[in-house]
Amino acid sequence: MKQKKRHIGLKIACVLLAIVICVAAIMYGRLGVTLLTVKCDEARGVYIIDYKEDYKLQQLLDEGGVSTQQELAEYLIRILLKGLPIPIDYDVPSLACSTFAATTPDGQYILGRNLDNQETDLAVVKTAPKDGYRSVSVVNLSFLGYNKEHTPAKLKDRIVAMGAPYFPLDGINEKGLAVGVLQIFAEPTDQKTEKVDVDTTLAIRIMLDKAATVDEAIELLRQYDMHASAGGCYHFQIADATGRSVVVEYVRDELVVVERENGFLAATNFYLSDVPFEYDPQGMDRYDAMKETLIEKNNMLTPEEGMALLLKVALTGTAPDEQGRSYSTQWSSIYNLSEPSLTLCADRNGGEVYRFSPLD
Repeated sequence: MKQKKRHIGLKIACVLLAIVICVAAIMYGRLGVTLLTVKCDEARGVYIIDYKEDYKLQQLLDEGGVSTQQELAEYLIRILLKGLPIPIDYDVPSLACSTFAATTPDGQYILGRNLDNQETDLAVVKTAPKDGYRSVSVVNLSFLGYNKEHTPAKLKDRIVAMGAPYFPLDGINEKGLAVGVLQIFAEPTDQKTEKVDVDTTLAIRIMLDKAATVDEAIELLRQYDMHASAGGCYHFQIADATGRSVVVEYVRDELVVVERENGFLAATNFYLSDVPFEYDPQGMDRYDAMKETLIEKNNMLTPEEGMALLLKVALTGTAPDEQGRSYSTQWSSIYNLSEPSLTLCADRNGGEVYRFSPLD
């Protein structure tokens, strides 16, 4: 009798799931189905979102773009969530972070990246826009308002994840163009001309979707007015499959491109270019450690050595700030630019890595 009840309960659960899938498909098309297929590794706080449908990037740009997270949230509610009145609390905390570019012994190119932030879950977001390049990017889920009680593992909480393509902090596309963003503790960038407005993470989405090379990425950035997210200031390290890598900074709202020096290029949380003002430079110890290793190795590292370098300069926990938040390295990424792929480890656990490709 108990076994029969279990079978009945299973049938009811399957019917309910089928109803939920049908409702989601009717309301949101393939976007709704995407939410139902999110893969979860709750133990590691890693989620995989295979984004199936158009996230309306070109429409957003055609409408003039956005200059604040509030404007972006309003766009997502209006267009992607069909006007559904869902409260979206986009919180963009301070970032630390480290990046470097290197060549492997067999002639391939890699970009290494640590994301340093308060404790958070992350999502690897796979996108395949019809009018752009396929890509794999990594999103800090606290930016989408997620926390320990509110996660994409719960179907009822998953709808906010529809906004994930607009919040990448690093990523790579099918052409081998990779980018990572790092914070500088200086006056926020706030360009004001007649160009279309973008914020920091929207700019990364545009580069991943539309740029095949570093030069194309720079040209794209020149086409928009940059408004730094969350009252911060940021620079981008960008690299491509030819081995070219640059750091793009904004100095008093002017775009500046920093090239390699003696084959070496890395970034943390201070301007690499000379700036005519005072600010709070940080991360010089991490920068010096990367520079020492890369110069010693003649800028040549295997992907495994690249990951080891990231873990060497990882933050294991800072003193709490005024809000009681402590910062540490939340994920480490090695992007292979020659065979476009991402090798990622979460929470400094180098013994357990995830591998993704925009070509899958």
